[in-house]
Amino acid sequence: MRQNQAILILVQLKGGLGNQMFQYAAGRALALRHNVPLFLDKGSYEPRQEGMYGLDGLKIRAGIATEDMIPQPGFAGKVFNRLAPASMRTLFREEHYHVDPAFFSLRPPVYLKGYWQSWKYFEASAYVIRQEFAFNIEFSPEILAKAAALRNSNSVAMHFRRGDYTSSSAATYHGICEPEYYQRAAARYPGATFYIFTNDPEWVRNNLPAGISYEILSGSLSSTQYEDLFLMSSCRHQIIANSSYSWWAAWLNRYEGKQVTAPKKWFLAEGINDADLVPADWTRI
Repeated sequence: MRQNQAILILVQLKGGLGNQMFQYAAGRALALRHNVPLFLDKGSYEPRQEGMYGLDGLKIRAGIATEDMIPQPGFAGKVFNRLAPASMRTLFREEHYHVDPAFFSLRPPVYLKGYWQSWKYFEASAYVIRQEFAFNIEFSPEILAKAAALRNSNSVAMHFRRGDYTSSSAATYHGICEPEYYQRAAARYPGATFYIFTNDPEWVRNNLPAGISYEILSGSLSSTQYEDLFLMSSCRHQIIANSSYSWWAAWLNRYEGKQVTAPKKWFLAEGINDADLVPADWTRI
């Protein structure tokens, strides 16, 4: 970053809405700690991925970075950023999936590159993050009425992540939550009605747990990622997939007695430590 540049936190964005929310939350928490502005770098998206940016549907407080804000360190700068203490680095790259304690020693100006997929990175700023992850769009009367009904009934959001997860590369890395997982999870909510959110309704309809009362909302009532996220978070309880998207639906759920079920195995790939991903009061099966 240039010496005459304002002191700030800069976050590289990548992935879909759930990933972006984690990246924003970590950067915003660091910006709040040091009372400096946050800027978002959308430059990592290829032109064909431009439509993936989704944070404008939320009430975030961040600017969009211009090209001259993005650090371009030479060889010496790259070595320095790898060897220097965290408090002196201007670029901080996520080296592993679990929480890096060095993150909390960072001082602005700094550019964050990673996924930062843990609630621990923004735990101290959770109240602010919840306020800024309110929706910045108007929902239809039908969506609002359904959300109210979900909040006032024994409702369980059940999320099936398929679509891109079924491609060969993603399936090898992420894996897919199988019907057995949902069968075991559903048994934890006797008497509940299950509301289904998915990007593959036809497959899900043929693979739901036997004997449950359900309604598929994706593609029938809801048609956008914001409507799905809003309705999922309005349910009293959640059964999430190995997906940052439904993770956020569970985290944003404000029902005091909520019960969240998450998959014990988040990644199919071996050697990834996901111990910091799921809050302690959620149940992994």
